[in-house]
Amino acid sequence: MTDVDRQQAADAFLMLLDEATRRVGDSWFLLRYSTLGATAPQETYRERVYCYELYHQIRVLSDTKLGEAAGAPTYLLSGEIDKAGLHAVTDKGLHKPDLLWHEPGNWQRNAVVVEVKTASGLTTDGLSKDLQTLGAFVDADERGYEYGVLLVYGDMAEKELRADVLRVAVDLQKAPDPQTPDKVRLSENARRRIHLLWHPQAGRGTKDLGTLER
Repeated sequence: MTDVDRQQAADAFLMLLDEATRRVGDSWFLLRYSTLGATAPQETYRERVYCYELYHQIRVLSDTKLGEAAGAPTYLLSGEIDKAGLHAVTDKGLHKPDLLWHEPGNWQRNAVVVEVKTASGLTTDGLSKDLQTLGAFVDADERGYEYGVLLVYGDMAEKELRADVLRVAVDLQKAPDPQTPDKVRLSENARRRIHLLWHPQAGRGTKDLGTLER
């Protein structure tokens, strides 16, 4: 296999991720459920259900040309690594991202860190937590990941989505509040390297809404 550096792996993984999202079907994008007394099934977004299927599709694609271009099998997918396994990346392993594309045990090949959010669950606190996680991983000195990705799936207005995320990013760029010492400040470097991707519906790929720069 041709050796793939971190930058190449990160760029190619974004293409692999786009194809993986196209393969997430309706049953995993919107979960159908029934409630007592209801006459018809209802539908709701469930982040874990979506993430499990997305993880599966990325694993399948890792064995294809897309995966090879992204550095597989040297680079591989990890999901929600226990905090104790991330001390070498972030201080005390305080952050636990949804997905990582990397070569485990080799910080020189930390390529992409991904957080997933449902469009219906975009709260300020939730966005702040995920952006702090992404910021911590891309800003970890030489151990930092090449790209961070905030992947939002579900139906909502595109402009509203980007505005909501940027508003939280701007707030996180401000000087730390002494009352919240553990809050991670989002640097300019992090904002340049965190990509906002939107997956609006099942059967379609992602739309790149740019980085978190103004």
